[in-house]
Amino acid sequence: MSKLTKSLTIFSVIILAGLGIAFGFAGCDSDGNMVNLFDFEPSPDDTNELKPIIVEVIQEPQAFRANDGLVHLVYEVQIENFTTETIDLKELSVFGVTGDEAPVPLLVLEGGDLMIRTLLLQYHPFKKAPLDEVTIDQLEPGQTGVTFLDVTVSDFDLVPDELINIVEIDGPPIIAELLGETALTTTIDVESDPENVLLLGEPIRGGKWINLNGCCDFANSAHRRVIRSVDGVEYFPERYSIDIMEVDDENRLFVGDPNLNESWLGYGKELIAVADGVVSRVVKGLPDNKPGESPPFPISLSDGAGNIVIMHIGNGVYVLYAHLIPGSNDHLEVGDFVAKGEMVGLLGNTGQSGAPHLHFQVMDGNSIAQAEGVAFEFEQFDDIGRLLDVEEEDGDNEGDGLDLDDVIDPDAEEENPQNEPGIILTDVEIFPNPIPRTNEHQLQFTIIEFPE
Repeated sequence: MSKLTKSLTIFSVIILAGLGIAFGFAGCDSDGNMVNLFDFEPSPDDTNELKPIIVEVIQEPQAFRANDGLVHLVYEVQIENFTTETIDLKELSVFGVTGDEAPVPLLVLEGGDLMIRTLLLQYHPFKKAPLDEVTIDQLEPGQTGVTFLDVTVSDFDLVPDELINIVEIDGPPIIAELLGETALTTTIDVESDPENVLLLGEPIRGGKWINLNGCCDFANSAHRRVIRSVDGVEYFPERYSIDIMEVDDENRLFVGDPNLNESWLGYGKELIAVADGVVSRVVKGLPDNKPGESPPFPISLSDGAGNIVIMHIGNGVYVLYAHLIPGSNDHLEVGDFVAKGEMVGLLGNTGQSGAPHLHFQVMDGNSIAQAEGVAFEFEQFDDIGRLLDVEEEDGDNEGDGLDLDDVIDPDAEEENPQNEPGIILTDVEIFPNPIPRTNEHQLQFTIIEFPE
């Protein structure tokens, strides 16, 4: 080999070595492609630790303002017992973090406050038992619990970029002996959804309407604690749903015989589109129920909400109008465009319903159940008052979602001579003057008036 050839060979090796250093590759992958073998992630094994629970946040919360004047962040924390021992749920704390600022404490649930917001991850008929009989403060081996959270701040400027959720448990000493004391505390972070909340028009023109089943009252709202398993996947479709019923100036929901749909004030009222949309699903032809005689569970997804209209209002968001009077949505077919303010149907009592009301729901899928609930605000309404107490004489023990106290006794019900579906608003506070509201969500047990 000549000196020139040697020099060129050495120069080529130096150049190739320099390129390898410069570009960071030092080998080939299984397909023979050049890869940078030095581009590996640091190992977390010196800081991470084994835990006795698996914690998950179901969905990023989106901030919305409600008619209590507060900004709400609504979401769920799912906790699975990954041990062979029974564990106690001790405390769940939430801290907000924005940028480089120090964490701000937002919510602490412990003892009974934590228990009352935690259910097992399983099917819960609305009236399977009184709520205090199905809430939990322990998880047996392999069980999963869901804690339903409503974190509030006073203004949108205070909504954190991130929510830190700290779950503390207790249990047999063997857990700490095997995993260490610090393993009894698990932290999971979730970002808040930065998108502006969905803003909608009114679903009904005029009238006074009470929300008897809505966000964010976990103890009294069946909607808030609904979990569905659809084709083996869990969903929380009714997270922000509302059931609204019309009331008169004497705070009555019905006048006359409550066993007749026509006696209920809202029955037959025209429901209108809250936004421009295209009809994506229609169910027609189901008969009205007699008040107090909702169909029994289980029922199919296809007709569980009675006569319905679902509209796609853009960006993968859908709105649902449920329990419509038979025939009132016959003018609509899938693919029809409906302009904001046009009639969708008439308020009725079909499907899983014990009395005439509008079930209104916003979700991220074209399904009453196979979707996640989406936060929303109404553009305009007046706050009229709020419900402080209620009595019921409801013959329905099948889970219509309108039985507010969850303590129907079937034996006692058989002795009720009229099987009345009467929801009696026994203690209502009416404000001295209506309070104008813009861009807010209607909360459980509040009475509002929509614009004409």
